[in-house]
Order: sequence, then C-alpha cells, then structure tokens
Amino acid sequence: MNLYYDQFSEDYDLPRVNNPSKTLIIASTGRCGSHMLGHALHKTNSFGFPLEYTNPGNVTEWKRRLRKENLNELIKEIQQRRTSTNGVFGIKIHYSHISQFKGFHCLKETFPNAYFILLTRKDVLKQAVSLSIAKQTGQWINNQKPVNNDPQYNFKDIDHCIRKTIRENSSWKYILAANGCNFIEMDFDFVRFNLRDSIKKIATFMDVEINPETIPNQHVTKQQSSTINAEWEKKFLADYSGSELFSNSAFDFVDKVKTKFKRIIL
Repeated sequence: MNLYYDQFSEDYDLPRVNNPSKTLIIASTGRCGSHMLGHALHKTNSFGFPLEYTNPGNVTEWKRRLRKENLNELIKEIQQRRTSTNGVFGIKIHYSHISQFKGFHCLKETFPNAYFILLTRKDVLKQAVSLSIAKQTGQWINNQKPVNNDPQYNFKDIDHCIRKTIRENSSWKYILAANGCNFIEMDFDFVRFNLRDSIKKIATFMDVEINPETIPNQHVTKQQSSTINAEWEKKFLADYSGSELFSNSAFDFVDKVKTKFKRIIL
C-alpha cells in the first residue's frame, strides 16, 4: 500500500474536543473527486479534515501511531484531534470501507445522525480509466510518489472498474435510502467547476455557518489526468464496440447487480 503519509502529520491536528456535534461523511468511490472536495472543505476551517481515515491501509498506520487496537477507540481519538472548533468532524468513506465497521448498521452507530454527501461522476468511463491508472501507479493523489511510472492499458481492468464503480454508486444510494440517512447527491463536475457554490450547498445542508472569506476560490489539489487518460478512453471505446461484450454485457451486468444486492451488507 502506497500511503499518503502527510495525512498523519500532527500539523493537521486541531484543539482537542470530547465529541463532535456534527459529522460529515463523503460517501465515495475511487477517483470520484472526494480528495479534491475534502481538501477544499478543510480550507474553510468548518468541516474538520475529511480524509480516508478508515481506508484499510490508513487504519493500520493510524493504529500504529496512536497505539489503538480497537477501531471505535481509534476513530474517537481521530475525532478528538480532527474536529473543527465549531464541532464538525469530516471523513470520507469509500463503499468498500464499510466492511471495516462490520456492516452499515455499525457505521451508523459509530457516526449517529451523520450528514452524507454522495459524491459521484457522471462520466463513469473517465473515472474507471483514472482508477485503472492509479491502481497501477500507486499514485492516488498528486502528493504521492508513484511506484510505477509506466502504466499499461488493460481493457478488462477498465471494464471491471466501470462495473465496480456503477455497482458501488448504486449500493451507496440504496443503502443510504434504505436506512433513512440524511444525504444529498453531488456531481464531480459541479464541484470541480462550482467550488464555492458546492461548499455553500454543503454548509446549508448541514446548517453550518462558515466565513465566506475562508471558502477557497480555487482547488487545493492538482488535477492528475493527462493525455494517457484520453488515449485509454478512446482505445477502450474502440475495443468495446468490437468485442463480444457489446451485445450482452449490459444484461449480464444487470443480473450480477441483482445478485450483489441480495448479498448487500445492511
């Protein structure tokens, strides 16, 4: 696991609190822009520092650093360190991270009455290509040093990433609705091109007062996509139109999604 070690720095710790009064959860999938949004929200000093605290690799490192073995104790310690002075704690959770809590019901118990931002991308192909590249390079954000500078196009992997992303987005929406959670949906491109309005929308949703002067006008993080992304997108579309998947994959995929929903962890 190529960890983003800067996230563990005590420089990001805030004055300790006993318990947050509100919790923001960015419900996300890989390469949906959650890192971009989390860092922008952090700049306002009103939403804590929404990071992937429950990413399996991060959990292991946090436990080592904070000397906590129990996940609930670990999260409580992180909350005490990373909650804004207004009482708001932020975290981003990929759908795959729910398993860390042994089910969504335990996640709800850990973060009662949380506000969820379901962040998705309309262009799932772009997201899937970005995910396929990041899996190979190990560079999930711009600050990370890549472990592989020569990613190779792989049709099957991109196809897998598309299916995985759609399944996890649908699973997030289902599980939030089925549990009566308080959530709103936001799109990657809207956040990308309307950053201030996006943050204001989240503040209104959570009834959180923010100083307009602290809202960043530009994104804190840097865009990672390059000409490779565009090349892979074109190649995938060409390969897909000429493959056997073109005729029956949509129907097969629907059947697989139905099967997955029967096994979904509530």
